[in-house]
Amino acid sequence: MNRVRKFAGFLLGIFLVLVPSNLAFAEVSASGKWEESTPGRWESLPERHVGATDNGISMEVTMSPGTGVSYARTGNWNPGPAELRFAVDNVNAGVNDYLPGEAAFPASVTFVFGIDSLKLGAKIRLWLFLQQVWNGFTPSGVRLTYAWGNGLPVGSMYRLWEEETVFVVAGPEEAGKTISSTRRLADDFNAAYGRPPKGPATEVRVSARRPSREKGPVRASITLRFPATRE
Repeated sequence: MNRVRKFAGFLLGIFLVLVPSNLAFAEVSASGKWEESTPGRWESLPERHVGATDNGISMEVTMSPGTGVSYARTGNWNPGPAELRFAVDNVNAGVNDYLPGEAAFPASVTFVFGIDSLKLGAKIRLWLFLQQVWNGFTPSGVRLTYAWGNGLPVGSMYRLWEEETVFVVAGPEEAGKTISSTRRLADDFNAAYGRPPKGPATEVRVSARRPSREKGPVRASITLRFPATRE
C-alpha cells in the first residue's frame, strides 16, 4: 500500500508540473463562500450571473463551446431535503453520459460525503487515480450528482465513477423547460449504495459545461437551496 501511495504521489507531482490548473478560485459571496472554477481543465469561463445566499446559490450562464463553470462550497450538512431547479435550452449531443472521460452535463449539482468511502482496494484506487490524472480529479468521498442528461432516460440512476452515482432529472425532451425537484439525500444515498451515509454532506458543487466539440451556445440556469426551505 505504501508503494502504491508513493507511486501515486510521484505521478501527481508530474501531473501538476505538466498540466495547467483550472482552479483559479474567486469568492462569489462573502456570506455564501462559494468558490468559482472551470470544471474542465482546458475550459474557459462563460458569460454568467450568480447570486449566493446562506443556504443556496442561483446562476444563469450562456456557454459557448469550450466553456464551463463550477461553484463549490464546503461545510457540514445533514443529508436532508435539497431543492433543485434547472432550466436548459439545449444539451451536449456529442458526449457519452456513461463514460467518466466524456460525461459533461449542461447543468448538475453534486453532493459530496467526504468522510464516506467504498472498499475498492489498492489496485482500483490506483486505476482511478490514473484515470483522473487525465480526466480531472473528483472530490474525495462518495458523491450524489443530479444532472440534466444528454440522452439518458429521465429517472435513470447509474454509477459514473465507483464512488459517484448520477440521477438524471431531465433530458433533451425537457429542453426549454424549467424542472424543479426536491430530493431527500439520505433516501437517494440508500437507493444508490444500499445503506445510509456514514456522515454529513461536506461539499456541494453546482456546475454547467459545454464541451468544445459541440456547436452553438447553451443557456442554462441552476438554483439550489440546501437545506431546503420546505419539506
